[in-house]
Amino acid sequence: MQNKLLLCGCGWLGGYAAEHFKSDFAITGTTRSESKAQQLANQGIHPLLFGLGQPLDALIEAANNSVVVLNIPPGRRNPDLSDFTHSMYELITALFTQATPALVVFISTTSVYGDSEGVITESSPVAPVTASGKAHVGIERHLLDTAPHKSYVVRLAGLVGPDRHPVNTLAGRTLSGADQVVNLVHIEDVLRTIEALIKQQPNKSILHLCSQDHPKRGLYYPEMAKRRGLAPIHFSEQQNEHNAGEGKHIDASATLAELSLRLSYPSPWDM
Repeated sequence: MQNKLLLCGCGWLGGYAAEHFKSDFAITGTTRSESKAQQLANQGIHPLLFGLGQPLDALIEAANNSVVVLNIPPGRRNPDLSDFTHSMYELITALFTQATPALVVFISTTSVYGDSEGVITESSPVAPVTASGKAHVGIERHLLDTAPHKSYVVRLAGLVGPDRHPVNTLAGRTLSGADQVVNLVHIEDVLRTIEALIKQQPNKSILHLCSQDHPKRGLYYPEMAKRRGLAPIHFSEQQNEHNAGEGKHIDASATLAELSLRLSYPSPWDM
């Protein structure tokens, strides 16, 4: 019988995951949109209309004996994520009390580290500031408490891909934080990491992923805007090479070593 994969959330990352894994898995993908469901069907993905807070019966049936990737974003502009968090708790509890998933992978974010300064490893303490960061920390803990031996958390830096780059939305703006470093990861490396995790099922339950090079924002974004022919990006303060306030420096070397991986895009300059 073919391996089964349930993608809970088929947004930007989920769409790439569906294309990446469809030759090796029978894939079910959830969406709230009937038009998106038709798109998934056209890709050879079995669509499942589902939104958080809705009955879980069909989702639980699809999760049985499947690798489950939880990738349902909370929405950045929502300051109150209590309903979202509660619904995610209910979903995770149901996955392990009403079904038998092969594995559950929760796609989290490096925003769980908040405004921490310096080098951040997988063992660094979380210190979320935003509502989204706090919600992700709670969901991570609930998942790992519920099924510590069948679940993984993958914290991702800022996502980049062929059709996605933060410079596209920053073009033409004047920004602050010129001396803070960039933490980005390419979708190809995200998919390779998830694939390796599923195959290897490592001992580490919390992983994170980021490029190995960390240029400063004040150097990187103006140059990338220039390369892409976009409106210039300016910074409100002068560059200071000796400024210690460089923000987070996400170090994913332990994750890469755990999975014996080398990044295809080790530097943001190549993205």
